[in-house]
Amino acid sequence: MSRSEKPAILDCHQHFYDAGRFRYSVFETRSAGFEALVGDYGALPRAYLPQDYTRDSEGLNIVQTVWAEFMSGDPAGEVRWANELGNATGRPNGMIASVDFFDPGLNRILDECALARRVRCVRQHLAWHPTNAALQFATRPDLLLDDVWRGRVAALRGRGLACELEVFSPQLIDIVPVATAYPDIQFVIPVMGWPIDLTDDGYREWRRGLAALSACSNVAVKIFGMECIFGIRWTVPQVRRWILETIDMFRPTRCMLASHMPLCTLACSIRQLYEAYFEIITDFSVSEKSALLHDTAAQVYRMPNVC
Repeated sequence: MSRSEKPAILDCHQHFYDAGRFRYSVFETRSAGFEALVGDYGALPRAYLPQDYTRDSEGLNIVQTVWAEFMSGDPAGEVRWANELGNATGRPNGMIASVDFFDPGLNRILDECALARRVRCVRQHLAWHPTNAALQFATRPDLLLDDVWRGRVAALRGRGLACELEVFSPQLIDIVPVATAYPDIQFVIPVMGWPIDLTDDGYREWRRGLAALSACSNVAVKIFGMECIFGIRWTVPQVRRWILETIDMFRPTRCMLASHMPLCTLACSIRQLYEAYFEIITDFSVSEKSALLHDTAAQVYRMPNVC
């Protein structure tokens, strides 16, 4: 099968980074929280650039990518750098920048994102594990319930930026009033709603939260990070029902498959990852597969048509 015959993929969540240029706390100190998710991450390269991604994704028809910030010590500098990478190499095509809606300079930051042009979305890390302190990544557990924080989300209006909120599954229900309050803003839930309890009870709790969110037409879900949810030895039989249930609730028109490169390589290659995706969605129609692999992300992130 030639490249042109392979399904077009818009990889809507991948990282480029360079620890020789920016400080990343995850590389400077051992992080119990990060290791709890993906195990020993010492195998990750200290720099991962577009040429590395092109090499690793050979054989797949990746037509565009969306870069996500990597929690550097200089978020604004990281965005400028990634934008320059895109100008120089053609990747990334779109970008997700870091934001804190409580930041007093929020409007300035959003203006800078607009100047970068490739920025299509901003995200805030709000994940807060109810019992494991090593997995409490937000400044506090109740930001989604804070009326002041919710009011600050209004700064996105009129800027054409999507809003990605990274949470753990017990927090999903708290996003519903946020999405309801801003029907004109596109919200994105990464890591499939990030289930943290893989028991039957945990599955039901995760499903209840996602089902409530699925009633909000302005919410889309990104399916990636199997290594974060299920560990580096995840299998297709293990993840299949979670992925298919997500797609069933949101339909392919509001679901996106992504790689999480290079973190996914802690478990498998990007080619093996997409082969797993292809296997799981094998019974879907051609148009549904196209939506999951490309079209939904193109719409959500307002990407130019290159197919």
